[in-house]
Amino acid sequence: MAVRRSVDKVETRKIQKTGGSTYTVSLPKYWVTASKLKEGDPVAITIDNSGLLTVDPTLGSKKPTAKVEVFVEDDETPHHFLRKLIGLYITGYFEMVIWSKTRIQPEIRKAVRDFTRRVIGPQIVDESGVAITIQDVADHSHLDMRKILKRMHLMSRSMHADAMEALAEGNPELAGDVVTRDDEVDRLYWFMSKQQSMMVRDPVLARKMGVSLTEASCYLQAAKAMERIADHAARIAMRTQGLTGERVPEKLLAEMQAYGATVTSVLDRSIESLLKRDLQTANRVVDEAEQIRSSREPIIRMLMEQKGKHAVPLALMIESLERTALYSADIAEIAINLGCAEHE
Repeated sequence: MAVRRSVDKVETRKIQKTGGSTYTVSLPKYWVTASKLKEGDPVAITIDNSGLLTVDPTLGSKKPTAKVEVFVEDDETPHHFLRKLIGLYITGYFEMVIWSKTRIQPEIRKAVRDFTRRVIGPQIVDESGVAITIQDVADHSHLDMRKILKRMHLMSRSMHADAMEALAEGNPELAGDVVTRDDEVDRLYWFMSKQQSMMVRDPVLARKMGVSLTEASCYLQAAKAMERIADHAARIAMRTQGLTGERVPEKLLAEMQAYGATVTSVLDRSIESLLKRDLQTANRVVDEAEQIRSSREPIIRMLMEQKGKHAVPLALMIESLERTALYSADIAEIAINLGCAEHE
């Protein structure tokens, strides 16, 4: 299969020899102007393992300076303000100055501290009665998006396994631990979202991280699906907590555990297909995810025969497992799209 790809603007320039051993190539005027360079300004030249030479007007000479002022409205609720801070973080701001015309209320300060605990990098560096300054101290170029995605997969997989174990054992403490871990998956997803925003603004960062913008976009889509998978693991755990005192019939429990194991297998292979660009495995995952939808029917029939209070929450758990399989299929489809985009 031949796939056409768009390419960046390409110009041909001749190498000129100046002096005994110096060779020069002129730079496009529009690039110099757009980069806000002038005669005598330094640029960084890097050469990668393939021999590609990159001229960078900012590499090694400037640090991120994206700054935003965040005004606290009179009717601002802590929950809404936290959402706002997360949105600005994902957008790519490295410094936030939060201010108010009057003293910042304790609940807003708590939301700010909650924000710094829930995301990677930002820390409070200055604080007064009417203003709080937050700076992002993380080095985003040193955290590989593929490794983050692998970490999200391992955490989400573990959450699903522990949620099912909590159900089998009637263990509300383990279920509560699963719910708590959902925050860590969110944290990694937000960090990857910020990485992608930064790479769109600065393609040099993508080269430093060893990924293309196309790869970064696909990895972020997969991370979003993984974040949803973790949400469903947390939902299973929360419903398990609500079953205190209700014993699930052994046959029904065995069927649910087998269903969960099948879903986990599909999840594992979806990530494998993406990271390895394995289109055959990806296609099998999509097909198996559809089969999983129909294979739940025997369990649903068993649930309809139950008279206890556990029938409804167990049915919702089955729905969460089904959604996990479908999100895994989404990841496999992303693998197919990425594999086709990179096909020569």
